[in-house]
Amino acid sequence: MNMTRTRSFGRAVTAHPQAVSLADTPVRMAFLRKVYSLFTFAMLLFSGVTYWASTSEWAFQLMAKMGFIGLIVLMIGVFILARATAARFPLNLIGLGAFAAVYGFLAGPQVAMALEVGGPAVVLQAAVLTSVVFLGLTSYVLLTKKDFSWMRGALWAGFALMFGIAILSMFGIGGSLVSGMGWSIAWVLLMAGFMLYDTSNILHRYPADQAASAALTIFIDFVIMFLHILRLLARRD
Repeated sequence: MNMTRTRSFGRAVTAHPQAVSLADTPVRMAFLRKVYSLFTFAMLLFSGVTYWASTSEWAFQLMAKMGFIGLIVLMIGVFILARATAARFPLNLIGLGAFAAVYGFLAGPQVAMALEVGGPAVVLQAAVLTSVVFLGLTSYVLLTKKDFSWMRGALWAGFALMFGIAILSMFGIGGSLVSGMGWSIAWVLLMAGFMLYDTSNILHRYPADQAASAALTIFIDFVIMFLHILRLLARRD
């Protein structure tokens, strides 16, 4: 199943009096620690479920029974749950965990194919490359405190284009684009832009009670980049 970014539910966060950027330094640092702690929690859960889904025959059978529409409905449902519970502890942990687990479940077949082609080494290489890019870009934003909100229009235009092509490919239009190397390269570049933009939003615009929502945002950025880097490394041709 081709993994695309679930961004159609009002992800933009605007500055307001409760933005954590207006708080004292200890409050800002506590917020950032919580965001990246929750992100780490989501990544560990995603990794565990992905491993299970990539090696379990039962997981593949369940996906086949649910069908494409059922999987999309499941994905949207847990995304809405994660967003709706983002400010309510401990429900926010449940929502974020459910989203990470479902994403891992859906990523299982792609990881299984990569394991078949290149073994565990190719998955590890993709994870390391993604981590290096993620750490580099997010560290740059956090250290320089630059505001990348000016990227919003271009990023959303790029996402709309990529999403439109993905939808058309389901009806047999533009299938060669989606299956080519350029498709994954474009997604990697787009997610790199979103990492800058989303980290900037977290730093400058998120309120202190939205750490789970912020973690969800960068989790999506990371996982989509990882899956497309993995796809590039595991290509058969």
